[in-house]
Amino acid sequence: MIPYADERRPPVFAVSVWLIVAANVYFFYRELTARQPAYVINEFALVPYNITHGITLPAPSPHPVALTIVTSMFLHGGFAHIFFNMLFLVVFGPRMERYLGHIGFISVYLLCGIAGGVAQVWVDPNSHIPEIGASGAIAGILGAYIVRYPTSRIDTVTPIGCFPLFLRLPAVLVIGIWAALQFFLGFETFDPRANQGGVAYFAHIGGFSCGAILVGLYGLLAGRNRSGTPRNGF
Repeated sequence: MIPYADERRPPVFAVSVWLIVAANVYFFYRELTARQPAYVINEFALVPYNITHGITLPAPSPHPVALTIVTSMFLHGGFAHIFFNMLFLVVFGPRMERYLGHIGFISVYLLCGIAGGVAQVWVDPNSHIPEIGASGAIAGILGAYIVRYPTSRIDTVTPIGCFPLFLRLPAVLVIGIWAALQFFLGFETFDPRANQGGVAYFAHIGGFSCGAILVGLYGLLAGRNRSGTPRNGF
């Protein structure tokens, strides 16, 4: 099930969403054109072992190893990886940006990406596998969206053999199925008999949970501010 449009897309240009898309595309281009692509991954990808064991990146590394939690969010493993990440961002991001504001949206995006990175490090602290991708941050936007707009209708396409099936479904179903799959596959990785695969499921789980919590708190605070709090002089 692939989402491709929001039924109630805001009529205004989503500045922050497209700035994030542009940043991801730019850094992906730099990955593709780097003389030593492995150097880019080694320097900017998140490696849990390096974080938990305080490994210092070798010279001429331009940043502390802890910053890889952020830099890894702008790296991708291939065209399909970046395409689907940016597709989900463009579908679900604009309404959240309109709700949160430009700065609020970018803040939530980055915080969710960081939360996703921290979650992945927490569950697999000795992993030497580089973690890359914006999936944790975008999972946060999905978590925020399902809390704020659960009944919004999303246009989706599902390949059935050689034929596409086009359906307009509520966000709670589209995102809910995706989230349930992440939680199931994520916790399945604790089973030593399971195929670990190459997906950082807990980055998705951490980002998704962070986005849902942040927007839930934001909604409570916004509702309280609109409820007629006494002003100065009363």
